[in-house]
Amino acid sequence: MSDEALADANAIDSAEAMREFMAEVVERAKQFPRSCLERRHPHVAAKALWLLAQGAPIKEIARITKIGHMGIRSLEWRHNDTLETKRKEFSQKYAMAAAEFTDLLFEKAERLANNPDELAKISPEKLALTVGIMTDKAAQLSGMASVTVEHRRGPSIDDAAKVIEEARMRIANKVRSEAVDAELA
Repeated sequence: MSDEALADANAIDSAEAMREFMAEVVERAKQFPRSCLERRHPHVAAKALWLLAQGAPIKEIARITKIGHMGIRSLEWRHNDTLETKRKEFSQKYAMAAAEFTDLLFEKAERLANNPDELAKISPEKLALTVGIMTDKAAQLSGMASVTVEHRRGPSIDDAAKVIEEARMRIANKVRSEAVDAELA
């Protein structure tokens, strides 16, 4: 299949997927009040949800759809299960792309290892960065943690205040003691 034919097939697949998604949003909207965005402007709501499912930032979705942040959050809340299904689908696509770019990275590394002139021209970091971004996106959309937060325990503010107060008392006692010794001398 040529690149053009593949692009056309992907566009048709995407268009069909978007139509199905919009139909799902319209169907679900029937259970909401008439004032909801899904009932008034289903195509705009579907576009916002589609972008949410792909992990687009809310600020960008708001810019594209002209929906306020609270409206987008409301859509996200009302369509959470639909979004989770779509996020899994997008996660699989990103994972496949990451695998493809990983193969290209290894192929490129092999060629670069055998050709020092090409090695000087092409930066493998560019492919590595692509793999990293795609892998991170796949992990994010599949619900895997992309950040680990470490919780440490240590002295509390009250503990620190107590230590400071004790130090002040010792200094004050030492100053008084030295003042008495100076008077006696």
